[in-house]
Amino acid sequence: MKIKVCGLRNPENIRLIEALDIDCAGFIFYRKSPRCVSDGEECREAIRRCTKPKVGVFVNETPENMLRKAGLYRLDGLQLHGDESPETCNALRQAGYFILKAFPVASAGEFPETRNYAGCTDYVLFDTKCAACGGSGLRFDWSLLERYTGRTPFFLSGGLAPDSIHDIRSLQHVRFAGIDLNSGFEQSPAVKDVRKLERFIREIRLII
Repeated sequence: MKIKVCGLRNPENIRLIEALDIDCAGFIFYRKSPRCVSDGEECREAIRRCTKPKVGVFVNETPENMLRKAGLYRLDGLQLHGDESPETCNALRQAGYFILKAFPVASAGEFPETRNYAGCTDYVLFDTKCAACGGSGLRFDWSLLERYTGRTPFFLSGGLAPDSIHDIRSLQHVRFAGIDLNSGFEQSPAVKDVRKLERFIREIRLII
């Protein structure tokens, strides 16, 4: 199972997190997010130097701007949280980036349609539906995942926290590929609690 830690910004925090047993690090380029990366040189260089695969998170950004940011920050993957089309996803993938397309899930029973994105994304990511395009810290009803019958593997996001290990272990979906850790492991927006993450990752690696 892959582990992604998202919403990083602080240079020292980035250095400590990348030393953990994670598969990729996420950096948010959405201005309305409290975890949006800084345009400053120190932050940019810290992201560039990160040794783990780097994923940039965007919301309804133009492909041109995403590619510009990807080059500037030396990103490896792009995570799209808006209304990006399958054609946009495919074009970015053809440009050499691995693609995660996020889909909001409503706890009231609404499950997103993903079939149009098959073949043009590497992963889909299911996150709790909210007004802020993610980062709510809330968990949707995971039983809704039974409705997902697509072939694209998925990441699970939304409300994951140190006490989620048992529930993650019990999730048996054949396409379950990874987890996206963010606000549930923070000391403050964009500053992760390294000890909590280290302990959680060690425990989850032992059981899954």
